[in-house]
Amino acid sequence: MADEVRLTVRIPRDLANGVEKVQAARGLTPSIILRDALTLYLEAFAGSTETERRRQFSSEYLFLGIDLLIQRQFPDAHEALMAEADRRVEALYASS
Repeated sequence: MADEVRLTVRIPRDLANGVEKVQAARGLTPSIILRDALTLYLEAFAGSTETERRRQFSSEYLFLGIDLLIQRQFPDAHEALMAEADRRVEALYASS
Protein backbone atom coordinates (compact mmCIF):
# COMPACT_ATOMS: atom_id res chain seq x y z
CA MET A 1 0.00 0.00 0.00
CA ALA A 2 1.46 3.28 -1.09
CA ASP A 3 -0.35 5.40 1.48
CA GLU A 4 0.91 3.74 4.64
CA VAL A 5 2.42 5.33 7.73
CA ARG A 6 4.71 3.51 10.11
CA LEU A 7 3.82 3.86 13.78
CA THR A 8 5.83 2.61 16.72
CA VAL A 9 3.89 1.93 19.91
CA ARG A 10 4.62 0.45 23.30
CA ILE A 11 2.00 -1.90 24.71
CA PRO A 12 1.67 -3.68 28.05
CA ARG A 13 3.02 -7.22 28.29
CA ASP A 14 -0.49 -8.72 28.64
CA LEU A 15 -1.53 -7.18 25.31
CA ALA A 16 1.66 -8.44 23.68
CA ASN A 17 0.91 -11.91 25.04
CA GLY A 18 -2.56 -11.70 23.52
CA VAL A 19 -1.13 -10.69 20.15
CA GLU A 20 1.31 -13.61 20.34
CA LYS A 21 -1.55 -16.04 21.09
CA VAL A 22 -3.53 -14.81 18.09
CA GLN A 23 -0.39 -14.94 15.97
CA ALA A 24 0.22 -18.58 16.93
CA ALA A 25 -3.41 -19.60 16.52
CA ARG A 26 -4.15 -17.80 13.26
CA GLY A 27 -0.75 -17.50 11.64
CA LEU A 28 -1.08 -13.73 11.25
CA THR A 29 1.63 -11.15 11.64
CA PRO A 30 1.48 -8.73 14.57
CA SER A 31 1.00 -5.89 12.07
CA ILE A 32 -2.13 -7.50 10.62
CA ILE A 33 -3.53 -8.28 14.07
CA LEU A 34 -2.98 -4.75 15.37
CA ARG A 35 -4.21 -3.15 12.13
CA ASP A 36 -7.43 -5.20 12.29
CA ALA A 37 -7.88 -4.41 15.99
CA LEU A 38 -7.37 -0.69 15.39
CA THR A 39 -9.80 -0.75 12.46
CA LEU A 40 -12.48 -2.36 14.65
CA TYR A 41 -11.84 0.14 17.44
CA LEU A 42 -12.10 3.14 15.12
CA GLU A 43 -15.28 1.79 13.50
CA ALA A 44 -16.82 1.25 16.94
CA PHE A 45 -15.75 4.75 18.00
CA ALA A 46 -17.44 6.18 14.92
CA GLY A 47 -20.50 4.01 15.54
CA SER A 48 -20.24 2.43 12.12
CA THR A 49 -19.70 -1.25 12.83
CA GLU A 50 -22.17 -3.73 11.38
CA THR A 51 -23.35 -4.52 14.90
CA GLU A 52 -24.01 -0.84 15.60
CA ARG A 53 -25.90 -0.43 12.33
CA ARG A 54 -28.07 -3.48 13.13
CA ARG A 55 -28.68 -2.21 16.65
CA GLN A 56 -29.67 1.22 15.35
CA PHE A 57 -31.96 -0.30 12.70
CA SER A 58 -33.64 -2.47 15.34
CA SER A 59 -34.14 0.51 17.63
CA GLU A 60 -35.64 2.60 14.85
CA TYR A 61 -37.91 -0.23 13.72
CA LEU A 62 -39.15 -0.84 17.26
CA PHE A 63 -39.78 2.86 17.78
CA LEU A 64 -41.75 3.14 14.55
CA GLY A 65 -43.80 0.04 15.32
CA ILE A 66 -44.64 1.09 18.86
CA ASP A 67 -45.39 4.64 17.73
CA LEU A 68 -47.82 3.34 15.12
CA LEU A 69 -49.56 1.08 17.64
CA ILE A 70 -49.92 3.88 20.17
CA GLN A 71 -51.23 6.30 17.53
CA ARG A 72 -53.89 3.81 16.47
CA GLN A 73 -54.87 2.27 19.80
CA PHE A 74 -54.28 5.15 22.21
CA PRO A 75 -54.47 8.35 20.15
CA ASP A 76 -55.25 10.46 23.23
CA ALA A 77 -52.05 9.32 24.97
CA HIS A 78 -49.71 9.73 21.98
CA GLU A 79 -48.93 13.44 22.41
CA ALA A 80 -48.41 13.07 26.17
CA LEU A 81 -46.03 10.15 25.65
CA MET A 82 -44.04 12.06 23.02
CA ALA A 83 -43.80 15.08 25.32
CA GLU A 84 -42.61 12.91 28.21
CA ALA A 85 -40.02 11.21 25.99
CA ASP A 86 -38.78 14.61 24.86
CA ARG A 87 -38.58 15.83 28.46
CA ARG A 88 -36.56 12.76 29.48
CA VAL A 89 -34.12 13.14 26.58
CA GLU A 90 -33.62 16.81 27.42
CA ALA A 91 -33.00 15.94 31.08
CA LEU A 92 -30.55 13.21 30.14
CA TYR A 93 -28.48 15.42 27.86
CA ALA A 94 -28.68 18.44 30.14
CA SER A 95 -26.92 16.45 32.87
CA SER A 96 -24.04 15.34 30.62
